Amino acid sequence: MIDNQLLNELKGRELVLFVADKDEISQADVPFPLVYTGMGKMRMFSGLLKWYESGERSGNPTVLNIGSAGSARFPIGEIFNCTCFVNGGSELIYDKIELPGQGCSIFSGDYFMSTQTFSPEQVKALSQQYDLFDMEAYAVAHFCQMHNIPFYCLKAVSDNLDGSLKDWRSILGDIRVKFTSLLNLLG
Repeated sequence: MIDNQLLNELKGRELVLFVADKDEISQADVPFPLVYTGMGKMRMFSGLLKWYESGERSGNPTVLNIGSAGSARFPIGEIFNCTCFVNGGSELIYDKIELPGQGCSIFSGDYFMSTQTFSPEQVKALSQQYDLFDMEAYAVAHFCQMHNIPFYCLKAVSDNLDGSLKDWRSILGDIRVKFTSLLNLLG
């Protein structure tokens, strides 16, 4: 969950938002620059690299990755601060980056994590190890670590790992409203 300490850390920073999907937040809704990258770790990393090399960054920016994530532990619609990022590939081989502070673990895979894309046994085993599942957060953590850029990650639970991409799309409107409210508290 998001606490006042985290909100205070974020207030006053030169935030740049990195978001995978346009349905998760709109530039018109928030007071910060926003970069859409597309879904997946490669697209996110490429979007960060393009931004970094473009000269569009000024001052001392802090990267904030927001978006949706699946979870078998938390209710749909709740927003969480992520501080442990796990890279999971098609072979489910892991690499991990940890930030200071308290927060959730997030497993960034190459595919939408659900019992429709993985066996129920795989989903159950991974859900016992990790709090949230997405396809981008690890790439942001890795890029920011490489370039010594301050980084935060907020993810809203969009599904409980048992649905499809169509089910995921149907909840994005609710998530967008929650992120809009939260981000406007910071601006």
